[in-house]
Amino acid sequence: MAICGYGPVGSLCSLLMADYGYKVLLIDKNIGTSPTARAINTDGEQLRIFDKFGLAEKIIENSNQIEKIHFSKKSLEPIQSITQTLGDSSMGWPNQVLFYQPELEGFVREVVESKENIDVMELCELTDFNDKGNEVEIICKNENQEIKFLSKFLIGCDGASSFVRKKLNIDLDDFGYNQKWLVCDAHLTQNIYLKNELIQVCDPKRPCTFLHGRRGHLRFEFRVMPEDNLKELKDEAFIWNLLSPWINKKNAILERADIYNFHACIANRWNINNVLIAGDSAHQMPPFMGAGMGTGIRDVTNLSWKIHLILQKKANKKILETYQKERYPHAKWTIGQTITIGELIEGFCAAEQGKEFIPEKKGYDVRFPHIPSGIFKNSKDGITGYPIPQPKLFINNNCIKLDKLINSNFVIMSKSDIKKVSEKANQIIKKLEIKFIRIKDIDDPDKLLEKIFDLYKYVLVRPDLYVYGGSNENDLSEMIESIDKSFELI
Repeated sequence: MAICGYGPVGSLCSLLMADYGYKVLLIDKNIGTSPTARAINTDGEQLRIFDKFGLAEKIIENSNQIEKIHFSKKSLEPIQSITQTLGDSSMGWPNQVLFYQPELEGFVREVVESKENIDVMELCELTDFNDKGNEVEIICKNENQEIKFLSKFLIGCDGASSFVRKKLNIDLDDFGYNQKWLVCDAHLTQNIYLKNELIQVCDPKRPCTFLHGRRGHLRFEFRVMPEDNLKELKDEAFIWNLLSPWINKKNAILERADIYNFHACIANRWNINNVLIAGDSAHQMPPFMGAGMGTGIRDVTNLSWKIHLILQKKANKKILETYQKERYPHAKWTIGQTITIGELIEGFCAAEQGKEFIPEKKGYDVRFPHIPSGIFKNSKDGITGYPIPQPKLFINNNCIKLDKLINSNFVIMSKSDIKKVSEKANQIIKKLEIKFIRIKDIDDPDKLLEKIFDLYKYVLVRPDLYVYGGSNENDLSEMIESIDKSFELI
């Protein structure tokens, strides 16, 4: 398995595949962690993936949870406020935490570089690849020397300007939301008691975002306006003037101030045979939700167990068709939500000028839709196609989180034993080594699974922690048998 790109998405992809026992090659034309904070936000679903490698608690210890989100006037007086729920969510981890990317990448790289079956090659540029049907020939340049490798698959996690995507001639569908913003990162040198908030400043003359990160890390984003002189925007005195409502040179240092083009686009194909793309290679979005990295982590979590089934000769390669079918609608929805937040900011800016602007949506809804395929039935039960909640279970007087029991396997969960199933269902259970988890009422004192077991006697969970479906005794065999077609079993 070869992965191009050693950022958070590529590194987690390498860990997921290495965890299945495969030898992984990670290549990147750069060296070291990201020099600046680009991604800044992760959520409870992603923390479940980090936790597989013992990283979730470390990330939380070095992060911040925002208490309030405001859409405000230029004066910072709130127009609309949202109070954030702190502490653990139904995912078993906090709903949102803010990290510092160079630090987070360092944590992940420590784990990557401890794995004997992951080879990391930095300062190694992917210059070409050839898909030979059963394997991919990978051609790299390292210190002016050409090196060739053979791999079963190549995954491009190589960012917005992805070489892998361009080589495959995959087009990006543009959502028509392309803007320039000045992005600044600063660090407090003394505690000036800034509120623990995210503020979307709806100033018609220059919308901006303020975000209080971990341990005095601050993120600012300022819209580049049509009349701006780009040279002036890079002037340090001008930048400090923009930052002056919050900080100054006496209490903070500026890490960077760079102009970025915020895009909203998505690739119209996510794989061609043995070559696939994930993360920013497959989709880009404005940063208003901080969802870019997380969308990429969902990509590789969806993809890794499917490649595992192929390499174990348990599934046909056609299973890869489910990757885009399941992930594309999620990514597209997320892009749409970030645009909606941008529209809300524009709407409040217009109101400040006494103008009318009606965004397509009103609200700040961050609930992800269920996956539309790779499930038993396209149900509207609020369970099927969503991540399974993660309670702390008390089994035999031992406290254990549910994910430790699932452990990247297919599992059937129930309060009851499994009665007799059909021969075909039994064969699938053996082929996929589907585990059975018996959960009694007293095992789940917080009742996070109560809604599920009120509807279904059995629930089948995929290796990526998404609920495949629920059933009762009369259709349990049918649900298990449907996996055959859903995931192209051999």
